Amino acid sequence: MDDSNQHLKHLLKQTDLAFKALMREPASSLLNEQYEKAKLELDTYTASLKHTLNQRQYQRQR
Repeated sequence: MDDSNQHLKHLLKQTDLAFKALMREPASSLLNEQYEKAKLELDTYTASLKHTLNQRQYQRQR
C-alpha cells in the first residue's frame, strides 16, 4: 500500500502544481491541457484503487 500512497501523493502534487500554474495564466491552452491531463491521471488512478478495494471487499464477503 505504501507504493500506492506514494503514487497517489505524486499525482495529487502534479495536479496541484498544474492547477496553480493554470491559475497564474488562465488563458494558456498548454497549461489547460497539462491540468486536464493531470486530472485525468488522478481520476483514472483513484477509480482503479476504488475498483481494487471493491473487489477485495467482495472477495472477503464470499
